[in-house]
Amino acid sequence: MPAVKSAGLSLGQRYAWLSHHQTPPEARQDSHVVLGHDIPPEIAPATLRAALNYLVRRHEVLRTTYDAGASPWPQQHVHPPGPLSVRVVTTERDGTPAPAEVVKELTEADFDLARDWPIRACAVTTAGVVKRLVLVLHHIAVDNWSIDALTAEFEALLAAAGARRQARLAPVSAQPSDLARLEEAGRSAVREDSLSHWAGRLAELPADPYALRRAPAVDRRYEAHSASLTSPELLSVVHELAGRLGVWPSAVHLAAYAMTTAAYTGLDRVGHRWFASHRESSPAMDVMACMFSPAIVSVDLKDDPAFSEVVRRAAGSAAETTTYAGASYDEIIELTAHEGFRRGQRVRLASDLNFLSYAPRSCGTRRERFVWTTDQAAWARSGSDTYFRVYEWQDGITLALRSMDEVMDSAAVERFLRGYAELLRHHQDPAADLRVGEAARLLDFPAPPARRTMRTGPDRVDQDAVETLLAAHDRVRSARLRLEDGVLIADIEASGPVTPAALRAHVLGALDDTPAVRCPARFRITSPGGQTSVGGGLAAGDTLAEAEADPGTTAVQVPGEAERALVAAVARANGLGHADAAQCYTTAGGRALRAPRVVEALHAEGWRGLTAGQLAGTRPLRALAERMSRSGRHVADAPEVIRPSAHPPW
Repeated sequence: MPAVKSAGLSLGQRYAWLSHHQTPPEARQDSHVVLGHDIPPEIAPATLRAALNYLVRRHEVLRTTYDAGASPWPQQHVHPPGPLSVRVVTTERDGTPAPAEVVKELTEADFDLARDWPIRACAVTTAGVVKRLVLVLHHIAVDNWSIDALTAEFEALLAAAGARRQARLAPVSAQPSDLARLEEAGRSAVREDSLSHWAGRLAELPADPYALRRAPAVDRRYEAHSASLTSPELLSVVHELAGRLGVWPSAVHLAAYAMTTAAYTGLDRVGHRWFASHRESSPAMDVMACMFSPAIVSVDLKDDPAFSEVVRRAAGSAAETTTYAGASYDEIIELTAHEGFRRGQRVRLASDLNFLSYAPRSCGTRRERFVWTTDQAAWARSGSDTYFRVYEWQDGITLALRSMDEVMDSAAVERFLRGYAELLRHHQDPAADLRVGEAARLLDFPAPPARRTMRTGPDRVDQDAVETLLAAHDRVRSARLRLEDGVLIADIEASGPVTPAALRAHVLGALDDTPAVRCPARFRITSPGGQTSVGGGLAAGDTLAEAEADPGTTAVQVPGEAERALVAAVARANGLGHADAAQCYTTAGGRALRAPRVVEALHAEGWRGLTAGQLAGTRPLRALAERMSRSGRHVADAPEVIRPSAHPPW
């Protein structure tokens, strides 16, 4: 069916759409929103369908698809109003699938955003009477505000139908396509300042917040832990602190999170992604759509500040997310990849924080309650290290933490939540104002495992891991790492001809698999004949020819079939004359929003094994090509690849 309206993507849609494509299909259910509604007995099935169809007609986002191949950027296509398909199931034992089974299927099934409307409906009946309606929505269509608004409208329609009167809903002032145009016009004047600001913030952040805690690859278990702590007491504690310090309650939570994280990681600067809403500052704030995206929050703790000062700094960092909102999520992804390639170390901006207001709903308890949550398999494939959520209810606060086992085991998750609450309660006393170091002693996390690390800039580098990785190159006999005036230098004893550019490519190609590894800035290479040469590796902006131009280097590597296909696809999708295989996707000129288009083009040619999320990282294109396979033939040394579903074709 042809679209009746098209536009670019709004800021929230850019995040939700790209996040969808960066997540493995079997893990995308974590971004699905499930809403359940009890249906009054007087509501006939036809009335229920009419209410749903009215909402689909009223809100364009519920009948919108998203085209990855549109030029110059992905587009949202609004389709004409039409009847919403409703799956009907019965509670009766008649041999058909049970309601729970069908709802599970609808919840877990992947949305094909290029073809599917982002809403599914299931009506549960008993003796032919609809008892309950379940809606499953993709997060690109709704956020927390939208969920409440959509629920209120649906209930108003049913109430009016039950009373045999016409429902009166406020007119829709703007649609997501209108919002996208308004946002793009508004951010054009501030975009460059925003990008420059966030590039500076990224340069200050440690590449891996969990460098001292992250389990080595041989010991890593790819599973997640999840728990929550609900406390009625904390609501008044936080609001009292916010009032005393003259900030919003969210700033108190940002400060507590920074100090608790610093106590666990040993960091003197804590950075993470904060799911910031664009709704309050939006030119069309009541649009039915996803209107949030991650922003960078960075809190400097180098001078061992007191809690009150950390709150002040956290409030300033939160304000930055509004002041410099001209940069979209995909542009932050690009800046992060650029920074990682510049450092020669993967920058892991993979810790998330979300503050959610659930008032006037109740937390459901009068006493503190700690609960473990099971079945985190989908979230564990999302690519995040941790996800910390604060739910503020009418009568309490819930702290919820998900964490990958490789950075925080179950004991640490529980200690983090209880320690966070303890830190807040400690500062209920107006005389209390713990410094970061004092808070670390109060929280008393066990010390991290002993490792040989080197400090360069804001980063801790695992010396043993870097030396082992370099020694794994087939032309390196041994490698030794050292610091000279803060610069990381590798002394290489070579077993054959090898260049700094080749060694850098070797390290960068393995960064995703070996965290806390950084490529040396300089290589001192001793050849088998005893000759010594010194040079730097390939950096962002250099070309392969320039990096290999030193006397005595080997010939430039002849690209294989997969590399040629990848370079060509990147160049076509991004309108480039050429893409350098020694660069990562973004430093070669690729844009994050066009990464799904690259993957689709490769799939059309029969290539598999590469995802949009991998393209957005720091691996050189040549290393990414080694992960690709064609027509069922796999590269011998390629890791196991998650096979995508049939739709979308990547």
